[in-house]
Amino acid sequence: MRLPPPPGEGYSRSPLHLSQPTMKLPHTCLLICLFSALVTPVFAQDAKKSGPLPPEVAAKVDGKPISKADYQDYLYQSLGKRPLHQLIDRRLVIAAGETYGIVIPVTALQAIFDERVLQAHQGRGEKQFEVSLRDAGLSLELFEANLRKDILQELTLDELVRQTRVPTDTRIHKAFEAKFGADGVRVEVRHILVMPHFLRANMIKAGVDARSIDQDKLMVDAERLAGECHEKLLTGADFKAMVQEYSHDQVSLRSEGLLPSYRPGLYGPAFTNAVATLEPGSFSDVLKSGAGFHVVLLESRTVTKLEDVRFELTEEVMNAAPTWQEREEVLSSLRAAADIQLW
Repeated sequence: MRLPPPPGEGYSRSPLHLSQPTMKLPHTCLLICLFSALVTPVFAQDAKKSGPLPPEVAAKVDGKPISKADYQDYLYQSLGKRPLHQLIDRRLVIAAGETYGIVIPVTALQAIFDERVLQAHQGRGEKQFEVSLRDAGLSLELFEANLRKDILQELTLDELVRQTRVPTDTRIHKAFEAKFGADGVRVEVRHILVMPHFLRANMIKAGVDARSIDQDKLMVDAERLAGECHEKLLTGADFKAMVQEYSHDQVSLRSEGLLPSYRPGLYGPAFTNAVATLEPGSFSDVLKSGAGFHVVLLESRTVTKLEDVRFELTEEVMNAAPTWQEREEVLSSLRAAADIQLW
């Protein structure tokens, strides 16, 4: 994937839209954890000072110097080149943001900054938090500066995703089915499910030896109960009341038998065919699946044509919150386009 040129031609974008990124802890917080693990023992106070160090020296221990080169080697052995790659990504993202004319509102950055700071405190007071930072080799000023850079990078990357999206047919069709169902058919389905293994569990709870339970008889009993329920429905019983009396599906039981996210194939071909052929408001015969025996009620069926909603879907796709896959695609494109050299 290569990033398209900055906006100017083609798809007309809506105004800048920012949402809080759904990313894990920022690099700053991760670095705090890493430095905390590396500091052994933890120093609650700054080391004693005996005058300025030479430029090439990072520290002295009992008069013996630790050079900055030694420190760099130690960091490399401990962390590898991951921090360097993170720094490269940051520069690539910020530079691309400038090319695309992306400006992050100060208010958006500040709101996320305040939230991240609160998370980092973990209930500790300001002084206790500053002590923990010093123990990790960071000052409060350095922590806050790095945190702001992390957030700026995240928000810029998210906007780069939006700026470089292309509303392909594949993307539009995926969004269409997610919102309006497979092939634009969205259904509301209720069912009553009698499960043989549920009957078995109840027998064991009642003290019956599991080894004495006849599985074939359980299947017969489950089908008989489903048939009994079906007969009551035929004589006018309320479907939701029958759910409470007969159904063993604990998930849909809480919603009076309504399946929260039905999709074709969920309970096999017989169930799928019943949903596809029933008229809204009607229920099926007893159906068998791998889970047990069902009676299915089709509450509603709504059919939507893609062409009728293509424009609104395009707008939604182009302005949706970026996914981690999209972020990584943009980063990969920036890396591929850059001339990067590592030691």
